[in-house]
Amino acid sequence: MEFEPFKIIPVGRVRKENEKTWLEIYPEFSEAVEGLGEGDWIKLILWFHESDTPERRNVLKVHPYNNPKNPLTGVFATRSPVRPNPLAIYAVKIHRIKGNRLYIDWIDAHDGTPVADIKILVERLDCPKETPIEEWELDIGKSRQVGEINLIPRKDEHLDELEEVSPDEYNAVVVEIGPKTTVLTAKELVELIEVLEEFYDKLPVEIKDKLRRREGRSL
Repeated sequence: MEFEPFKIIPVGRVRKENEKTWLEIYPEFSEAVEGLGEGDWIKLILWFHESDTPERRNVLKVHPYNNPKNPLTGVFATRSPVRPNPLAIYAVKIHRIKGNRLYIDWIDAHDGTPVADIKILVERLDCPKETPIEEWELDIGKSRQVGEINLIPRKDEHLDELEEVSPDEYNAVVVEIGPKTTVLTAKELVELIEVLEEFYDKLPVEIKDKLRRREGRSL
C-alpha cells in the first residue's frame, strides 16, 4: 500500500546542557508561545529523527524497554522510538521561560531532537477518567475563559427529559483550571455565583468604580 507523504515542520529543538533541558523555539514561531506560563503542563510532541530510517520505520514489533526478556509487542502498545512514524509524546512541566527558551523537566530525548508541536495539557482530554458528563454533551462553542479558568457548559438539549432530576444531581458545567478538571452541579454553580457576588461586594469602592468605567457598564 502506498501512502501520500505529508510534511511536518519543526518549530524548535530540544537542547541539553549539563543537567538542564530546554526547548529552543525558532524565532518565526515565538508568537505561538504567548499564553504559556511558568508552572504550566504541556504535551510535547517530538520527531525522533535518529529513528527516521526506512529500516526502523518498518519495525512493527519490539521488545519493550529494549529488553529481549520481554515478549515481542506491537509498537502501538509501547513507547518505543522505533515505529512507522517516529513521533514521541511527553507530558512535561515548564519551570522557566526565558525569551524563546522553555525550561522543562528532564526527558530522554537527545540534544537537537526536533520539536513537532506543543499543546497545553488538559486533564479532561489527556488524562481520561470516568466523568459524569460525556464529551459530546458539552457545548464547546460556548466555552468561556477567565484568566486560567475555562468554563464549558453542558448542552441544553433534551431538558424536557430532566423533570425528575434535582439541581444537586444535574451536572451543569465543566471547570478547567490549568490541567485540572472538575464538574459543578447546577446547585454548586448557583452557590459559586453567590460566593463570587459576595466577594465582589467586598471589593474596595475605588476598584469597583474603575471596573465600571473600564467596562462602561453598571456592575
